[in-house]
Amino acid sequence: MKEPWWRRPWLWAAVALAAVFFGNSGFRKLVSRGWELHKLRRELAELKTEQAGLERRIQNARAAGPELEQAARRELDYLKPGEIEYRFPPPSKSKK
Repeated sequence: MKEPWWRRPWLWAAVALAAVFFGNSGFRKLVSRGWELHKLRRELAELKTEQAGLERRIQNARAAGPELEQAARRELDYLKPGEIEYRFPPPSKSKK
C-alpha cells in the first residue's frame, strides 16, 4: 500500500528548506543585495572606462599646449582668474 503524502520525509525536508529560504526576509534581502552588487559592479566598470577616456582627453589637451589655450580664449572668450578683458570699438572708416 502506498504511504500518504504527509509521511514522506523528503517532502517535509523540501517544505522546511523552502520555509527557511523563502519564509524569512533574510534570504530575500540576500538575493536582492546580490543583484544590487552585480549592478553596481557593472556600473563601476562602465565608470572606470569613462574615466579612462576622460583622462586620455585631459592628457591630449595638456599636450596641445598653448594652441588650445589660444583657441579657447579666441572662440569661447576664456579669461584666467584675475584677468581683465578690454574691448575697443573697431576704428571708424571716416574720411578726413
